[in-house]
Amino acid sequence: MPPMRSLLLPSLTALLAACAPAVTGPASPLRGGVVAILTPATPDHVRVVVMGDQGTGTQVQRRVAAAMREVCGRDGCDLGVGLGDSFYPAGPKDAASPLFRERFADVYGPLGFPFLMVAGNHDESWVWGGDGADARGAEAQVAYARLNPQWVMPARTYRAPVGDPLEFFAVDTSPLAAYLPSRRVGERPGGSWDAAQRAWLAGALASSQARWRLVLGHHPLFSNGKHGDAGHYDRLPLAGQRGDAVRALYGVACGKADGILSGHDHALQGFAPQPECPGTWQWVSGAAGKVEPGRSGSRPATFEVLDQPGFLWLDVTRETLTVRAFTVGEDGAVREVHTDTMHKP
Repeated sequence: MPPMRSLLLPSLTALLAACAPAVTGPASPLRGGVVAILTPATPDHVRVVVMGDQGTGTQVQRRVAAAMREVCGRDGCDLGVGLGDSFYPAGPKDAASPLFRERFADVYGPLGFPFLMVAGNHDESWVWGGDGADARGAEAQVAYARLNPQWVMPARTYRAPVGDPLEFFAVDTSPLAAYLPSRRVGERPGGSWDAAQRAWLAGALASSQARWRLVLGHHPLFSNGKHGDAGHYDRLPLAGQRGDAVRALYGVACGKADGILSGHDHALQGFAPQPECPGTWQWVSGAAGKVEPGRSGSRPATFEVLDQPGFLWLDVTRETLTVRAFTVGEDGAVREVHTDTMHKP
């Protein structure tokens, strides 16, 4: 197994101390957001493994994590991305909860590199698992980031430049598509959180000097899976539940970001720029803990896997952004099913 080029140190403790992000700025998007700066050993070539909806605590989660270790050992990984729903059925509201060890540290600690994390609707549960209405779950994750440098989440909304070619912009979509009204009135669609987050994302993208700009959020803009497109989630009648505000948030990124990475649907999907969002690709990676084969749409996709667990792997240089999709069989066998590649002169 070849060594990973960019974050190998003699021990995990030393590794995480070396690559722990520098964090600047206040924590609330109402005050501008924060920046987590990650510096891989090879700044002009970054490799990223992307998982979502992984926190089931099942054999599927562990099997996908083992497959990620295999791909990272072979092809290299500098960091990971977790796209939300790190805990099922509901996320802890205390950073000291053993769930953080059971569903994250024990499973992904052996990978030995940091993960940029965002919260999902199950993480922000209030009355029932997955209602998305209680941001205290996301705030517990921000607090846990101060205890474990492998979990990078300095705020619910933040930006993360990585090396020379790449910058991520993490947003919290759960209050904007909650099945119940948020317990905080200001965080409901159309409220101050919604407006501030859109303004922050617009400003952050406009000020970025990165060659490649990728937005991270739990809910997808486009999906043919069970939940469907933003603005039509689960075919629900209420704007606050069907994701109108999520669609508006991502609309800020259309043509400004090169891509949007999301989970929520337990599937692997890729979408080239669509008429509703020209200039911006979108990928769904929500199959790292379980799958739900339901289908809600027929939007043209570059790839689509609705019935097998898996993950994405990104290879980023100044000239190219490559996204590879991997599925994981019941026997643990890893299979590459598709590659999307974008070029810049």
